[in-house]
This record gives sequence, C-alpha cells and structure tokens, in this order.
Amino acid sequence: MVANLSMVVYYRVLSDRLGSAYSQLWALMGVLSVLANVTLGLNTYLVKAFSADLERTGPGAVKGRLLRLLKPGFISLGAFAALLALLSPLLASYLKLPGLGLVLMMDALFTLGVLLLALRSAQQGLHHFGWLGLSQGGEGLACVGMVCCGPVTSVAGGLSARLLGQGVGVLCALGGLLGLGPARPPAAVPGKGRDLRGALFEGGSDTLALTLLALLCYLDVVVLKHYYSDDRAGLYSRAALVAKSFLFLPGALNIVLLAAAARELAGGRDPRRLLRFFLLGALALDLAGLAVVWNCTSFCMGLLAGPDPRFRTDAMLALTRWFSLAVIPLGLLQMVVVYLLAIRRKGVAWGLGGLALGYLVLLSLVKDSELAVVASLGACSLAGLAGALWVALARPPLAAAAA
Repeated sequence: MVANLSMVVYYRVLSDRLGSAYSQLWALMGVLSVLANVTLGLNTYLVKAFSADLERTGPGAVKGRLLRLLKPGFISLGAFAALLALLSPLLASYLKLPGLGLVLMMDALFTLGVLLLALRSAQQGLHHFGWLGLSQGGEGLACVGMVCCGPVTSVAGGLSARLLGQGVGVLCALGGLLGLGPARPPAAVPGKGRDLRGALFEGGSDTLALTLLALLCYLDVVVLKHYYSDDRAGLYSRAALVAKSFLFLPGALNIVLLAAAARELAGGRDPRRLLRFFLLGALALDLAGLAVVWNCTSFCMGLLAGPDPRFRTDAMLALTRWFSLAVIPLGLLQMVVVYLLAIRRKGVAWGLGGLALGYLVLLSLVKDSELAVVASLGACSLAGLAGALWVALARPPLAAAAA
C-alpha cells in the first residue's frame, strides 16, 4: 500500500506540473511497463526455482543459485541494454518525443529494474515478505520524496526520481538476503542438458506470456499516443491513471500467490484452493474500489490527476467510470495468469497471443472513440478471464494429481 500510494502521489504531482507534457511521461511509463513485464518472465521462473530450493534443500540453496546467476546475468543485461539504446531513435520518433534523452533514461530505469527484480525474486522464494515490502515501500517513498521536495518540473526530472527510488529499493532488497548461511548447490536434477533446455524454454514462455499480458494492459496508451494530439492523449491518460489503479490494487496478492502456489506444487499439494481464495480477496478489493470511484469520480480525478476543469467534464467522468469497470476483469486475469505460470501450465502464451491480436484489431477499428476503446478492453478482458479460469480450475496440476 505504501508503494501504491507513493505512485499515486507521484503521478498526481507531475500531472499538475507537466501540463500537456504529462502524456510523454505516461507513454514512456507504458513502454517501461511492457519492458518490465518482459522481465517478469524471469521473475516467475526464479520465484518457482527459489521456492523449490527452499522446500527441498533450504535457504542456502537460494544463495547458491543467486551466485551462479551473477556472471551470465550481468552479461545478458548489458547486451539487452545496448540493444535498447540502438532502438531508442525509433521509439522517440513513434512517440513524438523532443529527443533521445528521455528514452535513454527509460532504458536506464529498465536495466536497474532487472537487477531489483532478481533480488526481489529471491525474497519471494524465501517468503521474506517483510523485507520485500520494505524494498517496495522504500523505493516508492524515495521517488515521491524527490518529486515533492525537489524542483522536479520536467519529464526528465520525473524519470530521475524513479531512478533514485530504484536505487533505494536495491539497497533494501540486499538486506533481505542476509543470514542465509553458507551457499549450497540447488537440488540436482537428472539430465543436466535437458534441464538447461527446459529452463530456457520455461523462462522464455513465461516472458512471452507476461509480455502479451502487458500489451493488453498498455497497448491502448501507446497506440492512442501515436494517433491523438498531446492534449487529447493527455486527457485519455488521466482517465487511464484512475482506471488502471485497479491493476495494482490487488498487486500484493499476486506477489504472495506466485511463491505460495509454486511451493505447494513443489510439495505435491493441489494449489487450486489458493487461487479461489486469492481471487475472492482481489474481487472484494476491486468492488470496494469501484464503489468509491463510481460515486466519487470527480473527487478521484482531482486527487489523482489535478484540479484542471477539463478533467471533470461529464464526458471525462463517464469515461473514467466505465474505464475502471473494464479494467477489473483485466486485473483478475493477471492473477489467474500468475497462478498458471506458477503451476507450470503450458499454452498460456498462445491464449494471450490470440487475445492481444484480437484487441489490436479492435483498437484499430474503434480508435476514434475513447468509450469504444474502453468497451473493447472490457470485452477482451472478460473473454480472457473466462478462458483462463476454465484452464486453471478444470483439473488439478499434474504434480499434485500424481502425488
């Protein structure tokens, strides 16, 4: 909650200070969210591996796996960062940005974020949720502290605040890895070559699935920023700021569900009861939040986006209400996808790929109407949620069934 509220304040302050340039920040954060979801495939794989290490061998095996990952991890990260830098001119041109500097700052955010993600994955696998919360809360407070107390009046300043926050998050994350004892090798798996190929395939599949899920969440922001003027895109991004808060409202539940379901599977137990329990919790949070937004829309817009009277017109308030409703099934879909990846269910990326393609086609057809864009998001989200629930609950995971 500290992390989420810090981001609320961060976007609220910058919405006031940046004016029409706020659309540049929102578009860059959308691209960063897609890139971050690319690395979330790494997160899911590492959490599953660390949870299995803890269940079978103990915390020393988590430390041993981290040490093994250092060299190949830094080499891979450096290569990916160089590729992003080469692609920066294309992205700056597509988003109509004033220069390359903002895109390069976003690249730096992504690179440091990958390191932070790996450290937090170890905390999740160890079930050190107190340290994990401290890392996330410290990141948010440092970021919003710089924005509120410093002279941040530009998009570059806003991105610098995010970099500071990530640095604080890394320091706190390292604290959660103290006291693990001597490093131990992870539990041996027969067939080393086959295991390596399987690890690469599983990590790549998770990455693809979460990238496609991120496209569902942020494709509208990027596409409409290309087609709309800065003023029109800025208004849409303010409605999205309120509505897409529902993607983060139950976010802490996903963090725990991933590690808990993976550990249940490693122990040969059926994790479906966890999914049902967590979905009910997420739905309760979402409905309570929707009731607040629906009845106090003007207040929520003022709180999150600022006092500009354009944000409180009848059309904007109606767009924000329906937008919030459309995002709720998308947030629940996120939770079910996290569960499916935790139990190693195959074919998730294929389903999300078809869903993302259908959403892109709908966007191209209805892009001239913001309400139609929101309706297409809600329809695709409901279809995806229904399909994912059927896959998740129809039969138990193979390991639990065999046990």
